[in-house]
Amino acid sequence: MDKAVIVGVFDFVNFHVCKALLDKGIEVKGVQLVTEENEDLLVEKKLEIGRNANFYVISIGDIPNELNQKGTLVLSVYDLYMQYREDLLLSDDFKEQFVNLDNWEQIVILAPSQLLTNENTTNAEIIIKNFINEIKALNNHIQLLYLPSIFGPWQPETFMFQHSILNQMNRGKAFRGMREEINDALFVDDTVESIIEIVDKNVPGSYLLQSDSNNQWEIGAAFLGISEHVSSIRKIKQLDNEITKCTVNGNIPLPIALTKQIEHAHRIYI
Repeated sequence: MDKAVIVGVFDFVNFHVCKALLDKGIEVKGVQLVTEENEDLLVEKKLEIGRNANFYVISIGDIPNELNQKGTLVLSVYDLYMQYREDLLLSDDFKEQFVNLDNWEQIVILAPSQLLTNENTTNAEIIIKNFINEIKALNNHIQLLYLPSIFGPWQPETFMFQHSILNQMNRGKAFRGMREEINDALFVDDTVESIIEIVDKNVPGSYLLQSDSNNQWEIGAAFLGISEHVSSIRKIKQLDNEITKCTVNGNIPLPIALTKQIEHAHRIYI
């Protein structure tokens, strides 16, 4: 992979993917989607990337102009889902930018692992499933990566971990409800490393990323002193041979990883 277009480049997981690709010397063109995020936070993210000759910000309407570049298109519906922005996937103005997907060398979609459940499907999950099916119909060279709960610096407060951290700083807002996968949790730096390894192999298919240890979300919640009772735990259904399980090595111990997230929140919000 020499070039990548990342749709939603300043969203949580996508932002970390962008930085990792830039560190590898890969050219990244990022599409900034409309967001409810504080403008000051966007400025901080741009400063974190810094002046990089390999990074360009383009508009959503510029995506068709990138078709002849033969690069990789990355879209995180995971980030949209976790920030309650899945309705964007219903927009004709948004979807029409992906009409000529067959011209891309590679398409990578990051999706919530909740889509792999076969019970209590929500309207948001239906929207995402339908969108993914539409994309598959346009290009069969797709890597679909399912992610559980991802934590680390820049995690939105729609996640329980960040909501708890900001509450302890008296900066939290009302919690919008549990959306994340609580059967597993991965540190974002470890996750992005695995994502890039999968993408570099350029083998189409569906992948489920999972931690190398059990009960990581519960352990993280205990570390942060989260006592809220989570009433609904949905289990991932039996996976067929078309979905490859990929174990993400926890290179950073969970307490240290969460401490990084806490320190980052204090630096950004205080």
